[in-house]
Amino acid sequence: MSALAETWLLLFLLAAGIGLGAALAMTIGRLLKESWLDPLRPTLAPLARWAPLAALLLALPMRILAPYIWPWGNDPREAMEDPTVVWIASLAILSLWAGLGWLLARPAAGRGSAGMALAVLFITGAIAMEEWALSRDAAWTGSVQGVAQMTEQVAFVLALATLLAMRRGEPSEPEARTGLERALLSIALGVLWLWFTQYVVVYYADIPAEAAWYMRRSDGAWAWLKVGWLLPTLLGAVGLAIVPQWRDWRFKLVARLLLLQHPVHLFWVVRPEAPPGAVSPVLDLVVVAALLAGSFLMLRRA
Repeated sequence: MSALAETWLLLFLLAAGIGLGAALAMTIGRLLKESWLDPLRPTLAPLARWAPLAALLLALPMRILAPYIWPWGNDPREAMEDPTVVWIASLAILSLWAGLGWLLARPAAGRGSAGMALAVLFITGAIAMEEWALSRDAAWTGSVQGVAQMTEQVAFVLALATLLAMRRGEPSEPEARTGLERALLSIALGVLWLWFTQYVVVYYADIPAEAAWYMRRSDGAWAWLKVGWLLPTLLGAVGLAIVPQWRDWRFKLVARLLLLQHPVHLFWVVRPEAPPGAVSPVLDLVVVAALLAGSFLMLRRA
């Protein structure tokens, strides 16, 4: 059951993050009146509508799986971490995201709706990511990592939408292409800045609980995964995105690097907290292979 719970958590976080990222990308595009939103809408709108509903279905058995996933699943530290309370709140948040996704996908949705949606998505998203992904550490006290997770999810969804738009020959207008360049560069820098500054704050503040979180990810295979995959994909995307006036090959390469970075980083964030012996290596390999195969399949189709 523990191995199934670990796998289920990854799939749930991926689905919820895609829905949240798509909705956030649409709110930003509408608020700033970005011309890149229209070419990317055919991908962003369905993801904003349907991904939260998929996550909602995946969340239904989470009350049963909670003791195998979170340390407070059997012994909550406080009333707000009672598994039943968290489960009901999670279902409510996902239902809210789904409703906002349908609202934002409407062509008639204006800047007022987008502004309201952005505020709601930001607050609920930061809380949800802290609770679902980061509270697996019993000593965790909270940080900006929930915001960092959301920023990375927006980068993933924008990258996917960019690749699919380029298959249709879009964006073709110079203004839309320039705006999309700025958006991808800004979001990639945002991901890098949020994760780096969080590490620096923990390092210099010498916060034992949060330092231990990083130390667990600095040994063995986790360190190699960071050095060999996570940093090269993110730094490569930023390095390629800095120079303006992109050609199509650079759009595709930057988007591919961001697309490949997020699922593996999600695994790196979540999986080290699994209790010893609670993970099946075979199922682990299947999950990693499925995530990588899905990413590469999207790349080939793009």
